[in-house]
Amino acid sequence: MDLIMSNMRDVVFAERSDAIRHISIEHGFGGNQQDAGKDVDFWGTSIWDQSLYKAWTQVIYYLVPNAGAIENLLRQLAEVIDAHELILYERTTCLMVTHVSRPYEADGNPHPDRFERLSSILKSHKHSVAKHTGMPAGSANFAELQIKTGEFMFLITRLSENTNLAVVMGSGEAMYNAARINIANARDKFAELDIASKSREKAETRATDDASRNGAFSH
Repeated sequence: MDLIMSNMRDVVFAERSDAIRHISIEHGFGGNQQDAGKDVDFWGTSIWDQSLYKAWTQVIYYLVPNAGAIENLLRQLAEVIDAHELILYERTTCLMVTHVSRPYEADGNPHPDRFERLSSILKSHKHSVAKHTGMPAGSANFAELQIKTGEFMFLITRLSENTNLAVVMGSGEAMYNAARINIANARDKFAELDIASKSREKAETRATDDASRNGAFSH
């Protein structure tokens, strides 16, 4: 969008979106025809703000096969540790996978682009670590980041092999320590989802072979 005059961006974006949507429907993506695929989403992006991170976040979300199960676990964890928000980030790209927010955060937080801003900060930090350690940017990671104030506490820690978890919660050392213990206890469950997403096809093939040998499927 940066190459389009500012007073023409909305018009050009709408025209290009309509043209691509029409072609997509002709080829079976979106629309009302039977067995149509999902509608195509469009995002106007700029290199000067967080819109690129927001667009790529949506792409990542659609690629996660078990996003619903991950969100359910995050909601349970948020209830247990009394977190205001939990944000799940992919470790290599620092893109948000998904998040859960309490209603007062979802409706009342004055920074709707906070997740994308944090992605940008984490990405810059990874590049800084890579620069000063000589590591490849994709391999540069941190074990944990803590920010404690009188009003809130913020924590980013590893959750699974491929994800980091950002936690926003109220102030209080006892609450913070309990949250860290509960997150550590939850890692195995999230790791199971990580493995499931990577080996689902293998598992389904194995289950089909087993059922064929046994002569029936179990439900």
